[in-house]
Amino acid sequence: MPSLKFLIFGLLAMGGLPLPAVSQVPPAGDFGQAMSWYKKAAQAGDAKAQFLLARMLDTGARGEPNPAGALIWYRAAALQGHREAALRLGVLYYNGIGTNPSFAEAASWYREAAKAGSARAQFNLALMVERGQGGERDVGLAAYWYGRAAEAGLVPAQLNLALMHAAGNGVPADPAKAMMWLRIAEHLGAAPLNNVKKGVAAKLTSVEISRAERAAADRLQAIRAKQVNSEP
Repeated sequence: MPSLKFLIFGLLAMGGLPLPAVSQVPPAGDFGQAMSWYKKAAQAGDAKAQFLLARMLDTGARGEPNPAGALIWYRAAALQGHREAALRLGVLYYNGIGTNPSFAEAASWYREAAKAGSARAQFNLALMVERGQGGERDVGLAAYWYGRAAEAGLVPAQLNLALMHAAGNGVPADPAKAMMWLRIAEHLGAAPLNNVKKGVAAKLTSVEISRAERAAADRLQAIRAKQVNSEP
């Protein structure tokens, strides 16, 4: 499997894997060697190498960034189902980096990454759908993707979902759910939205607020467990 061999050599050059005690491979000492191995593996069709090569071009690991070149390899990896490559393609197309800006392309690639489980792509797609960028505006669908990202632990998505439940925007108005997501976001480090929370609390009884607090604690525990289980 030549592509795997080249990928391993690239990871060695980048410090991504420990060098074996005995190796016939000369140790690579710089980013240039890593890029060379990644390029060979990428050309052989290895999606991970394609993504890593794209990242090096994207960030300018060997000098000036080359976003147009990165776009080529991100696309190659994304077409093979590489989630992070699809997410990065969405970013490049949305901002017009290395290519002409295209909301349609950005939404398409965010959708691919979102369906594969990228919380950041789910959030970015939700923003676009809520604004009607790259397609028709659909606040209900935006709420769905905010929900997916919120369940994955993404705080901005939790706050947006809380606001939607508070206002009945894209979802039925539900102050208890709004309070739950506000409290979860706070537990995960968000600055309290005191005015929003005050308005939501005014629509709830003390018993309902206590239930929302318990629901937040239970949901937070499930979110954290999911995060631990998803770690490589």
